Amino acid sequence: MDEKELKNIANLAKLNIEESEIAGMLNDFSRIVQYVDEIKNLDTSKVGDDEIYEQIFYELRKDLSENALKRDDLAKIAPSYENGYVVVPKVIET
Repeated sequence: MDEKELKNIANLAKLNIEESEIAGMLNDFSRIVQYVDEIKNLDTSKVGDDEIYEQIFYELRKDLSENALKRDDLAKIAPSYENGYVVVPKVIET
């Protein structure tokens, strides 16, 4: 990864990075990629399926609606409310 790619990724993630942080971030990315390469090269031929997938079952709680706001009460406290829905700011630009 080079500086141009790092700046592009930071822009896409809406991160403001300082020029002084670039060298350290490039080093960090390099170390992450190196670590992933090491993991890809591990010998897993002796690992059985039963060791990979451990099945744990949890008792799930009942899904009960409690202390819910009524629509009229929600409409009174919401910053913007239209046609039965809370209107939120757009977060994804197209």
